[in-house]
Amino acid sequence: MENFSLNDAATLVGLVFGSIGLAIGVMNYLRDNPKITVELQWDMTPFNLPEFDPNELVGVIRITNTGRRPAYVSHVALKLPKGYEGTHLVISEGLQGQKLSEGDPPLTFPSRQNELHQYAKDWRKLRAQVSDSTGKVWYSPRTWISKKPSWANENGS
Repeated sequence: MENFSLNDAATLVGLVFGSIGLAIGVMNYLRDNPKITVELQWDMTPFNLPEFDPNELVGVIRITNTGRRPAYVSHVALKLPKGYEGTHLVISEGLQGQKLSEGDPPLTFPSRQNELHQYAKDWRKLRAQVSDSTGKVWYSPRTWISKKPSWANENGS
């Protein structure tokens, strides 16, 4: 490097800062996307829900936006495991869709579980599914807990 001129130094500085700027831009883009978290809980008691009998247990799908951008979520359903006649059990209240921004309270969708006995042997594979307006599909994690929900017991109690 005998002839390292001022022009070469400026080029090197421009290359370093340009690469850093590109990396920061990509990180901001990835951080600013919506990120939907979906949870599914069984055997919840409905309280102040007039459409449900207080003595029946329900499953609850909870949807939270943990990302930075708002998301418009719709098509809330229970995804059935392979081998059954249908592929999804749609939650009717989840079809209208709702906007979910960062910091908004979670959306909750109760679901009757007294008609799920036919899926009892595959209860761990049943998952909640939510679609957003961009076509992305979000799932609740698979259940690894050992306690079966009441609807998955042989006698249904």
